[in-house]
Amino acid sequence: MLCSKLTAQTALAMASIYKKQNSPFWFVQFIDADGTRRNKSTGFRADNPGETIKARALRAQLEAKELNRTAGEITGGNWDSWVPQYLERHCESPLTLERYLDAWKWLAFWLQEKHYHSPRAITYRNTLEYLDWRTSYKKKTGKTVGRNTAIFELKTFALIMGEAVRLGHADANPLVSMKLKRDKAAKKPELTDAEISEIRAALKDEPEWMQTAFDISLHTGCRLRETRIPVNCIDFMENKITFPSPKGGEDRAFSVPMPTALRPLLERIRKSKQKFTVEFPFQPSRRWQQFFIKIKKTHLTFHCLRVTYVNRLRRAGVPREAAMRLVNHASELIHQIYQREKVEDVAQWRDAVQFAA
Repeated sequence: MLCSKLTAQTALAMASIYKKQNSPFWFVQFIDADGTRRNKSTGFRADNPGETIKARALRAQLEAKELNRTAGEITGGNWDSWVPQYLERHCESPLTLERYLDAWKWLAFWLQEKHYHSPRAITYRNTLEYLDWRTSYKKKTGKTVGRNTAIFELKTFALIMGEAVRLGHADANPLVSMKLKRDKAAKKPELTDAEISEIRAALKDEPEWMQTAFDISLHTGCRLRETRIPVNCIDFMENKITFPSPKGGEDRAFSVPMPTALRPLLERIRKSKQKFTVEFPFQPSRRWQQFFIKIKKTHLTFHCLRVTYVNRLRRAGVPREAAMRLVNHASELIHQIYQREKVEDVAQWRDAVQFAA
């Protein structure tokens, strides 16, 4: 009976954001504290990726509150009275906040299902059980998540439990120094010339924003979100492109020389009076995932363009420091992860070591 009640209430506890036909803003639908389903404008523009991130963070926050409110009604729990506020204080950027709130959404679901109504009920043993619970839980699509996602959520829970100790809600944090081995992440492959040609041909049947984003990333190695460049950040006199909002926020803004191959495209965009190089639809990453499924290249992702660019810089003999500057890598370790040494790359040194006959 309890499980059926939880399932029914959880099905309702799903805040969502959506767009109205004649409005530039994201709207949010959620269940209020009194159980009433509400719809209201977020005040965040749908045509602005930065504000879209904030709208999604708001959605995740409301969703977490719904789940926690359900847990409180059933178990008398008090997590919702302080966890969302703590995460807001802890996270510096809206994108980070969205990730943590999404993790908390699943943790809250687990807490209510397992009837862990107080931080004092949490032990090291039952947090390990979360790994099995999370990786076996099937979404409506029938899909499950990987071990690494579950581990990230437990690390989020470790932060939350640390705050519980500081607030006096728990005597100790059982998740301190958890030693959980992550699965090795699959390496994103480098694109071959043949694959680039095939993708270009297939993109002719796709929206223009996808073609533009592909070309910009191919020639600069930037991330998908960074391909939305304000046109006033492109200096045609100095042949320079500035990325004002890269990963890491405005403090990591950087400029690169304008690749010669990109200039005709950027000139056309300037003449069209666009404010940005591309305008993203909702969930642009998902659109690219669907595209690669459509062309039967599921091993590829948009981020493969960044891997390809880093490796071609290396083969062209560009010094590591310059290559890191071009792709905005602050860490040599991160930069090395992108490099894929092929046999032909080292063939010139096949006889570098000689021994006497």
